[in-house]
Amino acid sequence: MLLDKPSLKEPTSPKKRKALKDFFDFRNNQINQIGLIFFLAFVISTSLHYFFESRFDEERWKENPMKRYEMVDDIFDRELFLSNTKKEIIQQLGYPKNAYSLESDIYNYYIGRELKLSNNQIVQLTLVFKNGRVVEVSKTPSKE
Repeated sequence: MLLDKPSLKEPTSPKKRKALKDFFDFRNNQINQIGLIFFLAFVISTSLHYFFESRFDEERWKENPMKRYEMVDDIFDRELFLSNTKKEIIQQLGYPKNAYSLESDIYNYYIGRELKLSNNQIVQLTLVFKNGRVVEVSKTPSKE
């Protein structure tokens, strides 16, 4: 039988493991180099977007109404005004666009023109109150 005969081949040693430094050797591996370039581009673009995105600031909101559109995304992302009272909203944003609407359950604040190529309309930030607290924050087209 074949299994009973001794083998003439020398036993082979198990495959050597790669050293840790070989995993980070990008000199000859183009796929790893391309992957590294895409990863670095992603990290840099994400960092730049984070640092240059305008955060909501009460003083800037009140002083410069023409730049409010820059802060609107931050308001939606962080859900800043949900469950705030009318008094807190007036403290942070000032009085709404229509002063007669203080007793109303809907406050509208001028944002400016939406930055879209296809749509060039004036937009407002709308806060809807229920039981004295904000339940909905949205962007709506201005009626003016």
